[in-house]
Amino acid sequence: MKAYVLKEPYKLEEVDRDEPQIAEPDDVIIAIKVVGICGSDMLSYQGKLELISYPRIIGHEFSGVVDAVGQGVKHVKPGDPVVVEPLISCGRCKPCITGDYNVCETLKVMGVHVDGACQEKLKVKAHKVFKLPDNATLKEGITLEPFSVGLEASLRGRLTIEDKVVIFGAGTIGICVLKAVKCHNARQIISVDIDDGKLERARNMGADHIINSSKEDVEKRVMEITGGKGANLVVEASGVESALAQCFEVTAYRARVTILGFYKSPMVQIPPIHIVIKELDVYGSRVYKNRFPLALDILAKKQVVLTDLITHEFTFDKLEDAIKTAIDPEVDSLKVIVTTY
Repeated sequence: MKAYVLKEPYKLEEVDRDEPQIAEPDDVIIAIKVVGICGSDMLSYQGKLELISYPRIIGHEFSGVVDAVGQGVKHVKPGDPVVVEPLISCGRCKPCITGDYNVCETLKVMGVHVDGACQEKLKVKAHKVFKLPDNATLKEGITLEPFSVGLEASLRGRLTIEDKVVIFGAGTIGICVLKAVKCHNARQIISVDIDDGKLERARNMGADHIINSSKEDVEKRVMEITGGKGANLVVEASGVESALAQCFEVTAYRARVTILGFYKSPMVQIPPIHIVIKELDVYGSRVYKNRFPLALDILAKKQVVLTDLITHEFTFDKLEDAIKTAIDPEVDSLKVIVTTY
C-alpha cells in the first residue's frame, strides 16, 4: 500500500508498505478516505514541532471506511464510515485512572509520536473508532477532531447560556471554539483577531461582534459591548503572547479564562492583578477527553455546520501541495484536506 513518509523537514516521500493485519481481538483496520491538514502537520513539515521524531507518517484528523475488525469488535463492521480519536493513552497513570486521559503522563498522538493517517490503511484500537451518523459525510468527519478541541476548551471553561464570551484567534481552532460556544447558546460571542478576512468569516459563522486588535482598543470595545461588565468566559486560541495578556483585561469579576494556545516563549507575562482582584479561574485545555461522542451527537442533530471549515481540497497524491497551501500566509485557508476519491 502507499504511505507518505516525512523523512525529515521538507522531505515527504511516497513509499510502499505492507498492509496492516488484524492481530488482536480489538483491532480495527481503517481504509483512509479523508485527512485534514492540522497546524501540527504544518509545523512537522517545517521542522518546528519539538514533539515529533522522524521519519513519521503525519495526519491525525481523518475519516475512512472500516476494512476489517478483530473478533471482539461489535460496534462497527466492514463498510462502516468512521472517524478515529487519535489520542493514545497508557491507561495506568493517575490521570488515566481518573478518566483524564487527555493529560496522560505519556500521552501520544497519531501522526506525531506514532504514525498517522497519511497512508492507505491504518490499524487502530476499537475503543477509538466511532461510526459516523447516517447524515454525515466523510469530509465532515475530519472536522470532528478540531471541533472536539473547541468543545473541550469551552466546556473546560464551564460555559453556560448566560455567558458573554470573548474568543482570541479566528483561525481553525478559534472558529471551532466559536462553533462550540454557538451551539451551546452562549448569550453573546465576541471574536478578536488582527485579520479582517478571518473576522468576517467569524461573523458569518456566528460571532455577534468582531474586534480587530491591531486597529481597536480591545478592552474598551469589549466593555462597550458588555455594558462595562466584561466577559464571563475568555478563550485564548491565538497563541499570541499579547493576546494572552489582553484576556485578563477583558474579563468580568469571577470570570473564567481558558488557555489552549502555545507560545513562542516558554515564559509569558500576564497581569496577575486581574486574577487576584477579580477572582478569576484560569484553565489550561489540552486536546479533549470523551468529546467525540458529544461532537457526533451535535452533528447528527444538525446543531452545528462543520463543512464550512473546509476551504481547500486536494487528492492524496498532492499531499505536499496541500501542506504548502495550508502553510502559505497568502492563501486564505481554514482547513485543507486530502482525499482518496
